[in-house]
Amino acid sequence: MRRRAFHCLLPGSRGAAAFCAAQRRLTSSSAFSSIAARLTTGAVPTHAASTATFSSPLVLRRHAGTSDAVSGSGHRHHHRRHAAAAALSSSCRHYMPLPRDQDDFSVYTEIDLPTESRIDSIRRSGLANQEWVACEKVHGSNFAVYLIDEHEVRFAKRSGIMDPNENFFGYHLLIDEFSAQIRLLCELLKQKHQISGRMGRVILHGELFGAKYKHPLVPRSSRWCTLPNGKKIPISGVEIQSEPFPQYSPELHYYAFDVKYSISGAEEDMVLLPFDEFSEVCAKVPGLLFAKPLVRGTLDECLAFDVENFMTPLPALLGLGNYPLEGNLAEGVVIRHVRRGDPKIESTAVSTIIKLRCSSFMELKHPGKQQELKATFLDTVRAGALQRVRNGKTITVLSDSMLPKVEAAANALLLNNVSEGRLSNVLSKIGREPLLSGEVTKEDVVLMLAQDALKDFLKEGDAVVLNTTLSFRKTLIRNVYFAAEELLREAWRHVMDRERAAQAEADAAVAAQAATS
Repeated sequence: MRRRAFHCLLPGSRGAAAFCAAQRRLTSSSAFSSIAARLTTGAVPTHAASTATFSSPLVLRRHAGTSDAVSGSGHRHHHRRHAAAAALSSSCRHYMPLPRDQDDFSVYTEIDLPTESRIDSIRRSGLANQEWVACEKVHGSNFAVYLIDEHEVRFAKRSGIMDPNENFFGYHLLIDEFSAQIRLLCELLKQKHQISGRMGRVILHGELFGAKYKHPLVPRSSRWCTLPNGKKIPISGVEIQSEPFPQYSPELHYYAFDVKYSISGAEEDMVLLPFDEFSEVCAKVPGLLFAKPLVRGTLDECLAFDVENFMTPLPALLGLGNYPLEGNLAEGVVIRHVRRGDPKIESTAVSTIIKLRCSSFMELKHPGKQQELKATFLDTVRAGALQRVRNGKTITVLSDSMLPKVEAAANALLLNNVSEGRLSNVLSKIGREPLLSGEVTKEDVVLMLAQDALKDFLKEGDAVVLNTTLSFRKTLIRNVYFAAEELLREAWRHVMDRERAAQAEADAAVAAQAATS
């Protein structure tokens, strides 16, 4: 069942420039300035103070999450998982020699682009109306962790398993975490599927990312990785990406998006976990950052995602919520069938995973491609999806899965304040004549409604909300504006028809009285 995509709103597809102008209007009115200031202004730390807070978020999450590893039904499984989780804190490193061949390497599927013909094929197959998810596409480098025969841990880039001494974007810094995480994943899979023998291969696919965050108050990484041959590489010198956006963190991180395994070890026996099982097992691995759904629903509902204005939430998740970068757009999203990998689904022979990039990012990577993307996707495939989902109206996007509990609760409370009852109160303060004359426009009412909802929210809200990160407080202002805009988009015609009818009735009464006098 589709989840209502309205708990956390992001800018609509009418364009970032229009949104920013509206936000400036929202925060600049004299009645609203103090409210906006409370939400968007935070104490600016000194450079020295900020330096003290930027230990690796992965390490912090690792320590906080160690107790989250689930216990198995048997002592042996419990012991292995405990040992694997404990290894996350170990400083001991184990390197294996390079395999003589690449027999253990498993190629990751190239992700298709959402062309009209490809989407039409999916529709004809009947899969389009089933469940799909859209997750953030992280801009980094494809990277996989292998556990072979429950003994050897290998690391691979897109083209193959690497020599242990290959300097690949400083990944050696995270080897301890990778090794413990892949072993724990193996134990969880064996327990879930009741596998008693040795597991041939387990592979964790994902993206190595980070090592870049150009904010004046965020120091560069001071960490170094050491290769087995003794060579040292500074993380601050790693360049996974050359583009100005998206940027995520000055530290190196990993974002998992797929898990597959083969009991025999043979490639033909490889099983790709469906999305829900992938999420279930990854959630039990301490410190593992993995893909979570921004939208879950039909293919159209995922294609309608406003990729053009989607700001990456990853910096906030990695501890940089008080240091947002302007214009830090995400690369895009990956849309996949929730049962991708299931033989019944794959037997349709159509794409079950597609990538959707924002046109601004495409222009950076491939100059001249922005207009091509607009013509081949934004004005065709996405426009059609929007028409089917909301009759052509701008869609709002969901990212509640990327919000911590406190922020999610605060966001829900704020959006509950944007209601038809509050709209009636706002309209009563305006009066009929300014509405009918055009002196007060729909956009004016949107701002008034957002202002009124936010004012009462601050009266009701707990002080903990005002102590959340700066990026989240800015998100609250965006959210209340877009919630108000959504309500007025649906109600404006009814409001104006009602006011015109009431005015006509009043005019008729006046005319009747004049005729009898």
